Amino acid sequence: MRIGILGSGFMGDTHARAFAKIPGVQVAMVSSRRLEKAEKLAAEVGAQATTDDRRIIEEPTIDAISNTLPTHLHPATTIAALRAGKHVLLEKPFALTAPECDGMIAAAKASGRILMVAHVLRFWGSYVSLAEFVHSGRLGKPISAAATRLSQLPAWADWFLDPSVSGGAVLDLSVHDFDVLNWVLGVPKSVYGRGRELRPGLWNDIHVILDYGEANGFVEGSEFMPQGYPFTCGLKILCEGGIAEFIFRAGGVSVEMGGASSLLVHEAGKAFPLVPKPGDAYENQIEYFVECVRDGRMPAQGTPEQARLAVQTANAARRSFETGAVVPI
Repeated sequence: MRIGILGSGFMGDTHARAFAKIPGVQVAMVSSRRLEKAEKLAAEVGAQATTDDRRIIEEPTIDAISNTLPTHLHPATTIAALRAGKHVLLEKPFALTAPECDGMIAAAKASGRILMVAHVLRFWGSYVSLAEFVHSGRLGKPISAAATRLSQLPAWADWFLDPSVSGGAVLDLSVHDFDVLNWVLGVPKSVYGRGRELRPGLWNDIHVILDYGEANGFVEGSEFMPQGYPFTCGLKILCEGGIAEFIFRAGGVSVEMGGASSLLVHEAGKAFPLVPKPGDAYENQIEYFVECVRDGRMPAQGTPEQARLAVQTANAARRSFETGAVVPI
């Protein structure tokens, strides 16, 4: 299987390295706006470098595309890749708007190719074990869930600070947690939130309440953490018979800098740890995508429909920030 990587930033590098570890998979080409950046990654994984995304998309020997370009470029490049007969792994968030998601979903159906969205928490061992434990019903029905994601402003690219390109933290950062709550609790009925803007339209400190009918969700997301504050995330799910919780604090300002985590269940006066599913989350995700392509089966995790709902939820939260109203999904 020959892979083309669109983008040589943090996520492009991460995807390329994960693909390169899989037997029978070759990273054939990588792109970047700056040739020297693409050349550096290409040399590491044994690929060709280019500044032309379309060259990769149209290369007939490439089987699949990993699209890690900025969010506003997702629709055009993904649709072009699908029409060129390529399977596509698309970095989250799916798109800036639900209608843009719909355009890519339609293109995937028309092409018959696999389109998967890289919602990596669905492959992060602690989140997977926690979700599976709650879904097992041992603790009864979920009552509420709270997800947290705290960081500094992303330092590896300036486009995150343009809301027309990234959507701000409400979409680029907290879309992870909207997706996780939807994974655990279902489809939200409505959203209410309050936020603070770094600049007009750039909501980078948010608190959101989600109504799932029989359960409630809460998302806290911020990129306003002070210098040196370690990247922190977590998920607590309160059920009828107890609580399951995961907490992670990185060894530095970014998630890949190691760190310490806790994954515990508290029920009936006792506490015990859950065992996280093994493997690196990004590598698990890439391996799953490759397996889906090789087996000719559509993914059950990271589906376009799941990713669309996460975008829809994030944008409902944004409308609530702007209007002060409860926004239906």
